[in-house]
Amino acid sequence: MASSAAVLSTLAQINPMKTPLTKEDMESYIRFKVLDSIAYPGTYKKFMLARKDQGLQWAVDMVQHIHNVQQAIKELEMQEQALKNSALSNLHIVWQHVAESNLPPLDLQLTIANCIISQKNSIPCVIIKGKGRGAHPFTVNSKFAPFLYDVWVVYKIDLLIKTFARSKLDEIDPNQSLSMSEIVAAFDQRADDIKHLASAFHLAFTHVYKSAVYGLQTLV
Repeated sequence: MASSAAVLSTLAQINPMKTPLTKEDMESYIRFKVLDSIAYPGTYKKFMLARKDQGLQWAVDMVQHIHNVQQAIKELEMQEQALKNSALSNLHIVWQHVAESNLPPLDLQLTIANCIISQKNSIPCVIIKGKGRGAHPFTVNSKFAPFLYDVWVVYKIDLLIKTFARSKLDEIDPNQSLSMSEIVAAFDQRADDIKHLASAFHLAFTHVYKSAVYGLQTLV
């Protein structure tokens, strides 16, 4: 029997999948979240929607990109729920614990154990702590570690954007003396930073989304 990795590779070649999200969508979403976070909450959103109603193309495009990201996240959540009632139900359990954790699955302890996801015994595994005090830890194949890290990133995108915005704002306006228009102009001059962040988020989303979809297809 072919390995699951080989099956996934074959499926990817036979049926190349387009994800419901582009880097341009993510870039606009980050820009919106950044600008909305540095003003009074909701101020920039009202400004953007007003410009959309006036027919300004940049605002029309930004609203569409934001919608695309929100819909893509919903589609991913549907894929996650589909795992719940499949032979990969244990993946759903680990997925939820990682997504709801405050900390990313980094510096994971290595051990030889049984993988809860693949059900393979005595293989190199990493230990994933369960959420909540005293929760029982999970052991999963160490090969799943990058996937679980990307799961955490995808579910913490808004938090990570806020952290990014706060860091950049401290760099741009350490004395809190700039006007809103000056801050926006300063962020525009750092467009490459947003592009790099968008690329990283897009890669993480693509990895998680395709893994979930193809993982389910291997069960058919």
